[in-house]
Amino acid sequence: MSDQKKFPLLAIGLSIILFIFHHLVLLPPTAKPATAPDDEFSAERAYAVLSTLLAEGVPHPVGSSQNKIVRQRIIDELNRLGIAYEEQNTWTCGLIFTACAYVENIIGIIPGHSEGNAIALMAHYDSVPMAPGAGDDGAGVAAILESARALVNEAPFEHPIFLVITDSEEMGLLGAAAFYHHHPRGQEIGVVLDFEGSGTTGTSLVLRTSEANELLINTLVEQTSSPYGFSFAAEIFKRMPNDTDFSVPLSLGIPGIDFAFAGERNHYHTPNDNLENIDLRTIQHHGENMLPLVRALADADLSDMGGRLVYGTLYHIWLQWLSDYSIYLVLLSAALLIFASTRLKPSIKGVSLGFVFSIGIIGSSSGLAFGAFQLIQTTLGTSFAWPAYDLPYRLVLLFSTLGGGLLLIAAANRRVSQLDQLFAAWLLWLLLSLLLVVYLPDAANVLLLPTLAAAFFIAAAGLVDERTRPWLFLLTLPVAIPSTLSLVYPLEQSQGYQLIMATYPFITLFLVIVAPLLKGLRLFRAAGVSIAVTGVLIVSINFIPLYSEHRPQIVNLGYFENLDSQTSYLQLQAGNPVEGELREAMNFSFEPKALVEFSQLAVRNWIEVGPSGLPGLEMNILDQQLVDTGRRVELELRSPRQADSLRLLVPIEAGLTDFELGGNRYQAVTYSGGLFAGYSVITVFGVYARSVPLVLNFASAAETDAILIDISTELPASGARLVQLRSGLLSPAHRGDQAFLIKRTSL
Repeated sequence: MSDQKKFPLLAIGLSIILFIFHHLVLLPPTAKPATAPDDEFSAERAYAVLSTLLAEGVPHPVGSSQNKIVRQRIIDELNRLGIAYEEQNTWTCGLIFTACAYVENIIGIIPGHSEGNAIALMAHYDSVPMAPGAGDDGAGVAAILESARALVNEAPFEHPIFLVITDSEEMGLLGAAAFYHHHPRGQEIGVVLDFEGSGTTGTSLVLRTSEANELLINTLVEQTSSPYGFSFAAEIFKRMPNDTDFSVPLSLGIPGIDFAFAGERNHYHTPNDNLENIDLRTIQHHGENMLPLVRALADADLSDMGGRLVYGTLYHIWLQWLSDYSIYLVLLSAALLIFASTRLKPSIKGVSLGFVFSIGIIGSSSGLAFGAFQLIQTTLGTSFAWPAYDLPYRLVLLFSTLGGGLLLIAAANRRVSQLDQLFAAWLLWLLLSLLLVVYLPDAANVLLLPTLAAAFFIAAAGLVDERTRPWLFLLTLPVAIPSTLSLVYPLEQSQGYQLIMATYPFITLFLVIVAPLLKGLRLFRAAGVSIAVTGVLIVSINFIPLYSEHRPQIVNLGYFENLDSQTSYLQLQAGNPVEGELREAMNFSFEPKALVEFSQLAVRNWIEVGPSGLPGLEMNILDQQLVDTGRRVELELRSPRQADSLRLLVPIEAGLTDFELGGNRYQAVTYSGGLFAGYSVITVFGVYARSVPLVLNFASAAETDAILIDISTELPASGARLVQLRSGLLSPAHRGDQAFLIKRTSL
C-alpha cells in the first residue's frame, strides 16, 4: 500500500481506536463489595442502605407520608452509626420564584477539633411526585451515609463534617434555602460538596465549582482515583433549565464542588428512576469522589481557596491550569504556528482557501445532520428525546455528519494542499479558542489544549525531514479526540435527541482537523455512500418502535375544574402525539382552548367532563389592618381534600408587594406572560393536612379579588380510567398528573 493511502487509513483507524479507548477508561469504577475494608467506600453497602430507604419503591415528595417514612429511616441510620443530628422543620420559600413548603431537613454532625469551617456533604432526600428517586437523589443520600460510616470511625478531624440532607429540592431548592439562610449551622460551612443525579447510570463528574476552586480541584486530583470532568460543563449547565441545591451556597459565595451523573437520563423524574435501574458503579464513583476528598478537606487549611482553574480529562489524565493563563496559552499556540509557518512555508492563498473550506465542512456536516433529524421528525410526525432503540439514531448521527463533512473535505483536498489545509484547520481552532477565552472562559480548555499540542507538533514538523512530518501531523489526533468525538456520547446521554445539535460542533471540529490527513482517499464516493446509508436508516427508523417500557413516552394527565362556573376538563399533556387506547378512550379535541377562566393560554387534547364534587381550597381571613404603606391581610389556607399543594393568584393591579410565611418576608413575584400573566403568584408545596398561615402586604388599601387553586396529583373519578390505561409504553414524569380546583375569592 502506498504512503498516499496508508496515512489516511491510519488516521481513520487511530481515531476509532482512541475513541473506544477513551470511552472505556472513563467508565465508572467497579462497585466494591460489602466485604470491602471498613475504611473504603462500598457501593454494595451504600445500595443496601438505599434499598432500606426506598423499600416501597414509591415516590416521596415533600410533605407526603412516604417522605416522612424515608426521613425517619435516614435518622435511624444516623442513630445506628452513632452520628448526632439536628432537625430543621420550618416554612420556607425559594429566592427566585415564590415556591414555598414546610421542609424537614436533617443535619448529621461529626464534630471536629475546631469550630466552624465545616465540610458539608449535601444531597436531598425528597423525590418528585412521579419517581421513587433512586438516582435523584437517593444515590447521593446513600453515598453520604456510607461515607459517614467510615468517617465517624476516623473522627475527629480538624474541621467538623456536616451531613446536610435536605428536603424539597425538587420544588425549588427549598430545603437548601432554609438551611443556608435560616439555620445557624448554615453560617458555619467552609466547603460544600453536593451530590446529585439526573438519570440512573453514568460517571460522577465535576459538574461545576465555586469561582475560587484551586484548592478544591487540587485536593480532588490528589486524593481521588478517578476524577472526571470538563469545566465547560459549567457553561452548559448555566444555559439549561435545571438546577441543584448547590446553587444556594454558590449564591452566598461558599466554596464547593457540585458532582452529578446523567446517564440514562430518560429515567429522570419518572417511575424508572428506581432501585432496579440504578447502576452500582455510579454510586461507587460518587463515593470515590466523596470519601477521600472530605477526609483531606476536613484536615486542610481552608483560609485560601486559591484562584480559578479550568480543567479537563484526557485519557484518564487530569489536566488543569489557572483560567488567567488561558490567554497566554493562546498566544503560545499562535507563536508556535507562526514559527511553523516560517519553516514549512504554507501558501497564504492556500491557507485562506482552506480556512473557507474548514468553515464549509462545519456547515455542510451540521446541515446534513440537522436535515436528517428534521426529516426523521417529519416522517414520524413527532419529536423525541430518548428513543427506545437508539442505535439507528446514533448511526444517523454518524453517517449524516460524515456524509456532509466528506463532501467538503473531498472538495478541499482537490483544491488545497495537505499542508495548507492543516494550517487552515488549526488556525480556525486557534481563533475559536481565543473567542472562548474571551466569552466562555470555563469552556476554553476544550479547544485550547488540543490547539496548543497540535501547534507544538506542527512546529516540530518544521524541524524534521519531509518523510517524518506526516507522523507528527498524525499526532494531532490523540490530543483532539477527547475534546471532540469523546464528548458526543455523554452529550447524547444527557441532552437527548431533541438537543442532539449540541453534539454537532464536536463532530464537525474533529472533521476539520482530520480533513488534511485524509488526502489521497476517494472521498466523494465515501460521502455518497454515507448519505445513502443515512437515507436507508431514516426509512428504517419509521418501522422501529419509538417507545419501550424502559424508555416510555411521557404523558401526564391534567384535570381543571372551575368551581365557580362548574365546568371541568381533562387534558392529555404530552410533547408528542399520544396513540392507542389512552388517546381513544375519550373524544379529545385538538382545537386550542383556554381551560381556566383566569388565562387566555390555549391548550389541545382536552375534553369537557362532569364536575368532581370535590371541595376547593378554604381561606380564612384572620385579620386585616390598614397600615401606612397600604393594607396587611393575615389569612390561613387549608385543603379539605388534603391536596399536596395550593396556589394563590393576586391580580397585579392589587399591588401585592410581599408576603410573610414562617416568620420570614418574601418579595411577591409577578408574571407578564404564560398561564399566570397579570398575576402575583404564591405556590405552597407539600401541604396535605397542614394549614398554611400567610400574611399579605399590599401597597393599596383597596379590596381585591384573588384566585385560589387546590392542586393534587390524585385525579378525580373522571380521570381514573385514563390512569389505568396509561401503562407499558406510557409513563408520567416530573410532577405528573395534577388536578386543579379553581375558584375566585375576595380579599
